[in-house]
Amino acid sequence: MKLLGLKLVNLASYLYLLVASFFLAGNSMGSSSDKVLVMPAPFAFSIWFVIYLLLLFFIFRSFFASEELNAVIRKIGLWFPLSMILSGTSVVVGTTPSIFFIALSLTTLCVVYTLLQSIPELCRKNRAPFSIYLAWTSIATIVATFVVLKENQLSELFTIGELGWSVIILTVGGLIAFAFHFYHKDYLFPLVFIWGYGAIFAYQENTLIRFITGAFVIILLFIVFFSFLKNRR
Repeated sequence: MKLLGLKLVNLASYLYLLVASFFLAGNSMGSSSDKVLVMPAPFAFSIWFVIYLLLLFFIFRSFFASEELNAVIRKIGLWFPLSMILSGTSVVVGTTPSIFFIALSLTTLCVVYTLLQSIPELCRKNRAPFSIYLAWTSIATIVATFVVLKENQLSELFTIGELGWSVIILTVGGLIAFAFHFYHKDYLFPLVFIWGYGAIFAYQENTLIRFITGAFVIILLFIVFFSFLKNRR
């Protein structure tokens, strides 16, 4: 596909994401959303507005792009608009099928991020929207998975209950945030996890969930802050 065509597809997919999110969205989280142990406080979802603005800025810049940004658009190809279409569709369909679309959106964003990492000397501002988008979609996938299980009255999976799986998944998610910071030198990905885990800590009453999320928030803040200071020297 020609470069201008890709840019127009990106714009059309972005507009679909906005229309789906603001005008077509149903209650994809279902009636059980407040009952799951990984549900963050409602204010956490305001990060979507940051994501929308960053994506809009990226797409707007693409029409007046430098050679580097054109190279980014060519590299990520149709994976980027596909991720937005899947993300938008996830809020339109019902609770159970939504997990299918959000998981596919997460997968396509992983592909986009991997492709971006293969670009030599990639400018951080060209990676920033995708770091935040991928990180929050990761957290949203975790939350949606538990909501779907609760909605379908599955209290155990492989003999492990909701609390056990919540602990496992939150721990894995926190470790992934560590990995992104150290392996990809990405500050934004763990900052989104700090935001999401902080919102879970603020919203949940379970002591173990609060301990895990609070611990990851403190450790990730410490690592990101001191890494930032080190690189400023």
